[in-house]
Formats: sequence, C-alpha cells, structure tokens
Amino acid sequence: MNWFHELSSPTLAIIFVVATLSISVIGLAVTARRVRETKLHEQLDNGTIAGLLAALVGIYAIAAGLTAVAVWGNTQDAGANVGKEAAAIIVLFHDLSGYPQPLQDIAKQDLVEYTRYVIEQEWPLHQHGEAPSGPLKVVDDAQRRMFAFEPATEGQKVTHALTLQAYNKVIEMRRLRLQAVGDTALPGALWFVVILLGVIAISSCFLLRLDSFALHAVITTLVAAPIALILYFIAVTDRPFQGGVSVSPEPYRVVLETIMIPELKRGK
Repeated sequence: MNWFHELSSPTLAIIFVVATLSISVIGLAVTARRVRETKLHEQLDNGTIAGLLAALVGIYAIAAGLTAVAVWGNTQDAGANVGKEAAAIIVLFHDLSGYPQPLQDIAKQDLVEYTRYVIEQEWPLHQHGEAPSGPLKVVDDAQRRMFAFEPATEGQKVTHALTLQAYNKVIEMRRLRLQAVGDTALPGALWFVVILLGVIAISSCFLLRLDSFALHAVITTLVAAPIALILYFIAVTDRPFQGGVSVSPEPYRVVLETIMIPELKRGK
C-alpha cells in the first residue's frame, strides 16, 4: 500500500471524497426502493431513524476523531525528533572544534557526509516507507575515531566527554527517526474499524423514507462528505514521512548549508 500513501494530498482528497460519495449514492439507489417495499416504516418513523443516525454518527465521530488525533500526534512527534536530531548534529559539530588537528577536520567531515547521506540517500527511502538497515560506515568510522582518542589535558577530557554525549544524542534521534518510518502507521485492524463504522453510519441514511430520491441523496451526501474528509485526513497523516503532509528534511539542509559547510570553508 506504499503507492497509496505516496499520492499527493489533493489527489488523495479527491479519491476519498469521490469514492465515498459515489458508493453512498449508488448504495442508496440500490437499497432505498427495497426498504420502501418492506414494512419497516410501519414500525419505525423517520424521527426514530434520525435518532439512530445521530447516535451512529456520534459514535463514528468519537472513534475517528481519536484516531485522527493519534496519527497527527505521530506526525508531530516524528517532526520534533527530526528537529532534535538536526540540533544534536549542530551541537556535535561545534563540540568537535575542541579536538586537535587533524582529528577535528576529519570528524567534522564525517558529520557533513552523514548529514548529506540523510538528505540524499535516507530521505528518498523514507518517502517510500523504507528505512535503511544495517550499520552505516560513516557513523562507524566517526565512532571509532572518537573512541580511539585519548585526551591529554583536563580540558580535552571535558570536551571529549561532552562530544561523546552529543554523539550518543545523534544516534538516539536517528534510531527514533528510523523507527518512526514504519512503526507509526495505523494497524490494518484499526483502519477496518474506522471504515466499517463509517459504512454503518452512512447506511443508516438508507432507512429514511423520503418521496424525493434527490432529497434523499442530498441527505446521504451530507452525512457521507464529513466521513470522507475525516478518512482523508487520517490517510494523509498516517505515514509521517510519506504523502502530501509529511516531515521535511529541511532542518538537516539548513544545518548543512548554513552552518557546517560555511564553517569548514572558513577553516581552510
């Protein structure tokens, strides 16, 4: 289903609204006459059915609303973690200035390469719902160099300790980002429940008895349209790194282009 989440936001909105309204009106056309032929309306008037419809719509609104809040929260958390990783990269880059040469320039260059890798290699994978697996050479090389460094002065000991903390923070935020690529998606069972509740709410409109099919279709459409929009919102925010509403790699690009690269050029 990755192709589905890769659709643009307007395209996804059109698909959900058109599909939901079309199915609703077709369902009404198929069932309305058959409901008229039964004795249902001898036992239940439109007022009773309208009360049932209101209750079903209310139940759907609560369930879908909570689901929408949850997926939007996941997207916000993913964006916050991306911002924290970019901030941790800045801190680590500046802490590396306390190392002696040539280790300082080598370690900084490793960090620049890592940031470029995130933007140019990992992010396109994220946009397809994928996360790289296995060790990353530039990260392993940077870790090996820092762990091999032996501070010679008290100042270097403090700098080394702070740098290792900053490095661990970058690794932690990276792990949270990679985990969010796939783990934040709604499970299929929850999608099934949300869609089924919407189908039940719309189907209750078919039980109304109205002489005008056009008026009946308008009422059904008015119920189906908000349901379609809620489903669209859930779908477009379900995967934080995919679709029209997704987390951007801009924080990394800003760090790379406005801080890291200019500072390396000044140092040459």
